Amino acid sequence: MFKMMFFFVSIFLSFSAFAVGEKSTESIGDIEGLLNDQKIWAAHELVAEDSYQSTIKTPLRLGVFDAKRPLPLNLGVTNKEVAGISYCTTYFLDKDFSLKEARSFYEQFAGSKLKLLNVQQVKIMGGGGPVRWCKFTDYKVLASKKEIEQARQNKTAKYNAYQFEGTIKVLVARLHPSRMIMFKLNAGNITQKSLFERCDKTLTIDPPLASHMRGAAYWKKEATVHLKIEGRKCVATSVVFDTK
Repeated sequence: MFKMMFFFVSIFLSFSAFAVGEKSTESIGDIEGLLNDQKIWAAHELVAEDSYQSTIKTPLRLGVFDAKRPLPLNLGVTNKEVAGISYCTTYFLDKDFSLKEARSFYEQFAGSKLKLLNVQQVKIMGGGGPVRWCKFTDYKVLASKKEIEQARQNKTAKYNAYQFEGTIKVLVARLHPSRMIMFKLNAGNITQKSLFERCDKTLTIDPPLASHMRGAAYWKKEATVHLKIEGRKCVATSVVFDTK
């Protein structure tokens, strides 16, 4: 009788070990990204807690974390290569956070750029293939939300202050009396990348061309254009086609 009980216990333990699967941990270094705001933390306490428990219950049951209440973070990761290696969409700060502390963390850091230090990927094999979770125990704030917004505003102001005036030669893709779509920049004191990014390959023609200057007769023809750019406003003040 004892031998039979021992046999069934052995089978049960083996089955349990198989169900959990083999666990391995791999270091994937530091990961940088913008902390996405999780509105759930601002919800009613019961709603927030229920959502939190559904997020952590499986990895917690499988022994992924050292903490009992790790904090899940969703990042807009800036290093795509590392993100591709990690297979993780959520990164857990492996320290205990009460609901109040979690709310405070997001109120302080949502929208900030963080560096998650010494991120580890925990992989557990299952019947449907490996399942992965990423955890870390420390972080650095690289830029606050306010600093990021200020830098964005400065960049926008600098972009909008850009001015250019000069003569360029372009290959025309489409031509209308008040609008030109460019195919290629052939010459001029501006790079094709800067021209196309600012003007989206399209120039407003002012004053408009004669109504007969349209259609396929001008496609893929080279035109000499006097161009004025202010920010993203791109205006061709004259368009002359080479006589070839």
